[in-house]
Amino acid sequence: MKHLGGNLTALRSFHALVKGGGVGAAASALNVTPGAIRHQLRQLELEVGQELFVRSKRNLQLTAAGARLFETVGRAFAELSAACRGLAVSDVQGELRVSCAPAFAALRLMRAIDVFTQSYPQMSVRVFPAERADETMDVVIAYGERPVSGTRIAILKDETYFPVCSPALAYESDITGVGDLEGLVGLHARDYEDWQRLLGSSSGRPIRFRQEVVFPDAHLSIQAAREGLGVAVGTSILCADDLRRGTFVRLLDIEVPAPNPYFIIQPQGSRHPTVDFFTSIVVEQVETSRMS
Repeated sequence: MKHLGGNLTALRSFHALVKGGGVGAAASALNVTPGAIRHQLRQLELEVGQELFVRSKRNLQLTAAGARLFETVGRAFAELSAACRGLAVSDVQGELRVSCAPAFAALRLMRAIDVFTQSYPQMSVRVFPAERADETMDVVIAYGERPVSGTRIAILKDETYFPVCSPALAYESDITGVGDLEGLVGLHARDYEDWQRLLGSSSGRPIRFRQEVVFPDAHLSIQAAREGLGVAVGTSILCADDLRRGTFVRLLDIEVPAPNPYFIIQPQGSRHPTVDFFTSIVVEQVETSRMS
């Protein structure tokens, strides 16, 4: 991309458009006319020298260049917001207690913690396993429901599952059909239900992998696939970075919706501004990865 030349107005319009899902929402968020949003987007595309959107009347879709720019702009705006907030809250002290599902913690939580600790330099963060989720936590990030009272935000409601493996394994194995999976090592998270769910509507008979390896959580099965051990069931959120970098490839043309969303739960006694801020960071990270 060309140098952007500091056109913050155009970048704000672009960011608001992608977050809001359309010109009207962006115009409302920035208190300008839809025509002004369209003008800023045209100027931005001229300035970067590339198209940022796939022109379609049905939905908003980013080009590869647009996805990269949205991720960069979103991260920059989050850092600016954090810096401004940090000026006002630098003396806030204490500990933020977070219980989180293991795969989400390993692959998505660290960025949110980084932004939070920069914004609240006098606060510490303690992360607990999902099994510790209860009312003593400030934030609970759970895959599916947890018996914890408090407010809930459902995220990743449209997450999908699909088969993934390393590019080298895909090249060596020449996988063109579901039956080709039988010559490979099947990597599972917790039990055998992930592959059964994924292939249930795609094959008339059970798939018998050459070997099976079962891990205690999805993070480890995905890590094993990343290192070329076999094929795993990937997800649209947990594998987003790997697919974008090319360290993963999707196999076949099959996918199924995830059986549960993730929930961000704020127990009743944890409504401190720091909790709301941390929750907003997590939601922002999810939205950015979804659009990338």
